[in-house]
Amino acid sequence: MPVLLFGQAHHKEHKLDLLSQLYHILSQPIWAVNLLSAIQGRVDATASTVYHSNMVNNARLIRNPASRGAPPLERLKSAVGGIEGWEISINETTSAGHATELALIAAAQNADAVIACGGDGTVNEVANGLAGSGTPLAVIRGGTANVWAKEAGVPRRPTEALQLLVTGDRRSIDLGRVRALPAQHLESGDPPRSLAGENDDSGERYFLLMAGIGFDASIVSQASGALKRRLGATAYLWQGVRNVFNHRAEVVDLVIDGVAERASLYWLLLGNTRSYAGVANLTHLASAVDGKLDFCLLERGGLRRIAWLAPWVLLGRHAGRANVRYRTVESLEVRTPGLPVQIDGDYLTETPISIDIVRHALRVIVPAELDSPLFRRPNAE
Repeated sequence: MPVLLFGQAHHKEHKLDLLSQLYHILSQPIWAVNLLSAIQGRVDATASTVYHSNMVNNARLIRNPASRGAPPLERLKSAVGGIEGWEISINETTSAGHATELALIAAAQNADAVIACGGDGTVNEVANGLAGSGTPLAVIRGGTANVWAKEAGVPRRPTEALQLLVTGDRRSIDLGRVRALPAQHLESGDPPRSLAGENDDSGERYFLLMAGIGFDASIVSQASGALKRRLGATAYLWQGVRNVFNHRAEVVDLVIDGVAERASLYWLLLGNTRSYAGVANLTHLASAVDGKLDFCLLERGGLRRIAWLAPWVLLGRHAGRANVRYRTVESLEVRTPGLPVQIDGDYLTETPISIDIVRHALRVIVPAELDSPLFRRPNAE
C-alpha cells in the first residue's frame, strides 16, 4: 500500500463528498477494490509526496557547514537527487553536538542510513547518535584529514560516495567508549562529569578512530580557534612543535584490564583504527572488529626521542622499541587527574577517565570490494 504524506486538509464540503462516495462504494460487491481506488484518487489531489515504501529508502544527510572541505550545499542537493531508490533529506548543523542530536532523531525515525558530511569530528558526532541503533553510517568527505573516509575506502566525489547507499556493504564495527570515573575515584569527591554535551548527562562518549591522552591532547586543547581557522591542520603542527619542548611525562596510576600499575606517560594512544591524522599508522595493528583497542604508550618525550622514533613509526616497526609499549586492551582506567584527553581529533575532557571497547556498536557503509585488515580479525590476516 502506498505511503501517503498529506498536504493541506480538505474543506468541509470535500469531506462530506468523500463520505457520500464511501457509502456508495461499501454497498457494492467489489467495495474493497473500489475503496482503495477512491481514497487514492482523493489523496492524489492533495498529497505533497506519494511513494511506495517497498521501493524507496530514506536517509538523512547531516552537513557541517563549518567544515573546511565540505562540498557546497547546492552540489550536495544535485548529488542526492541522482541516487535511485533513495529519498535523502539534508540538515545542516548549527552548533557543537547538533550532529549527534540529528542522528539520534534519524535513528528514532528508522532512517535507512545517516550520512555524515564533514570532518572526522562530524563523523564522531554522528556515530555517537547512531551507536547501538542499527542505523548504518555513511560518509562524504568534508574535512581536512578525513581519516575514517580514507580507511574505509570512501570515494572522494560526493556522488560516488552516495552511490555506496546502493552498492556498498553494511558492516558492524566496534567503538571505543570514554566514561568519567565514578565519584569514589575523584579526589575532590565531585560527581562524574558529563562527556556527552550540554543536554546529555550520560557521562560517556564513543570514539570511532582513537583516544589520545597527554601530548597530542595538549596540542588539540591549546591550538586556538583563530589559528585553526587561518591555518587548518597546520595549526596543530605549529602547536605541536611548541609542545615538544614544553610537555612533560607524568607518573600516572593506570588500571589495564583490571590490573593496577604505575607508569610514566608522555603520550598514550588507544586506537580502534590504524591511521593517525592520515599521516602515520601509530596503532598499525588495530582491527575495528576484534573487540580490543590497540594501546601505544610513549613513556618519555622530547624532541630527540620523537625524532629517533619517527622513522620506526613510518616503517611500522615502532612496537617494542625503547620507550614504547604496545599491546591490546579491552579496558583502561587513568586515575591520575589533570591529563588532557582527545577523541577522534577533538578535545574532550581531563582525566580521571575509563575507556573500554563496545563490540559491534556501529554499522557502517563501505565499498563492497573493500578488503582491508582493519575489517579483519588479526588471526584472519
